[in-house]
Amino acid sequence: MKALQISKHGDPLDVIELVELPEPGPAGHGEALLEVLYSPINPYDLNAARGRVMTPPLPSILGTEGIARVLETGEGVTTVQPGDLVFVPGGSPTWRERLAAPADKLFPLPPQADVQQLSMGAVNPPTAALLLGNFVDLKPGDWIVQNAGNSSVAASVIAIAKARGYRTVNLVRRPEVIAAVEALGADVVLQEGRELTARVAKAIGNAPIRLGLDGVGGASLASVTKLVEFGGTVVVYSAMSGEPGLANPMDVIFRDIKIRGLFLGHAHIRGSAALAAGLREGLQLISEGKLHSPIGGVYSLEDYRKAIAASGKGSKILFKLK
Repeated sequence: MKALQISKHGDPLDVIELVELPEPGPAGHGEALLEVLYSPINPYDLNAARGRVMTPPLPSILGTEGIARVLETGEGVTTVQPGDLVFVPGGSPTWRERLAAPADKLFPLPPQADVQQLSMGAVNPPTAALLLGNFVDLKPGDWIVQNAGNSSVAASVIAIAKARGYRTVNLVRRPEVIAAVEALGADVVLQEGRELTARVAKAIGNAPIRLGLDGVGGASLASVTKLVEFGGTVVVYSAMSGEPGLANPMDVIFRDIKIRGLFLGHAHIRGSAALAAGLREGLQLISEGKLHSPIGGVYSLEDYRKAIAASGKGSKILFKLK
C-alpha cells in the first residue's frame, strides 16, 4: 500500500517520501475498511512536515482530511455499508491508499455530491461556519471582511455567509483573481494596498464591519484589524504568509479591537454541536452546488513533489488515490 510519510521534520519537499506500507487487515469488530479516493493538501499538513504543529511519533503518515469509499465492514457495524462514501475520520492520516477506521465515527455522505468537493468538506466548511457563528452575533445584512479572499476557506465563508444573509468584503493580493472570487458570490472584492480603508468604506457605503477574518498574518492582519468597527472582533485561523501577525496597538487600545483564534483541534471544539452543525451546513451547500472550492490540480501520490510545489497558491491541490 502506498502512502506519504515523514521520518524527520524539515522542508516538505525534503522530508516527505513515498513509501510502501503493509496493507491494513480485514475490518475488525466495529470497524470499516476504507479506500481513500481524494485528499487535499492543507496548510496544516505542510506545517506538520515542518514540525511547526504537533505530530504523532515519527515516522508519521500525513494528511488531515479526505473522502473514502467503504470496502467492507466488520461485525457489529450498522452505521455504514460497503459502497458508502464517507469522510476519513479526524485523527486518521489520509495520504494513504487504505485504512481501517472505527465505524461509529462514520456516516454516509450524499452520493449525488461532487466527490472532489466532498474531499474538502470536513475542514474548510465547518471552519467557515465557526468563524461566522462562534465569535460575533451576526444578523442578516451585516458585513464581514476577510483576507485570503481566493482561498478555499474564503470560498466556504462566502457560500455560508450568503446562505445566512451576511455580506462579505474579500481582500486579495493579486488583481487577476478578483473575477474568480466575484464568481463565487462575493459582494465586494478588493486588492489590498494603498487607501484600502477608504476604498472599502466607499464600496459598502460606510456600513460598519462587525467581524474580520485573518488567514494570512503579517501586515495583512493589520489591514483587517483597521477595517472592523469600534469594539469589533478579528479571528485568526491561519498564517499563510508564514509571518507573525501585525496589529496596530492604537486600534487594539483605542478602538477596543478584540483578536481571537480558531483551531478545529481545540478540545472545546472537537465533537461539539457547533462543529457538527457546521459540517452539516457545508455538506448541504456542497450537495446543492452552492459551495464550490476552486481546485488548482489533481495529482497521484507518485507526483507528490509536483503537488506540494503547486500548493499554497489559493486553489486547493488534491491527491487522487484511486
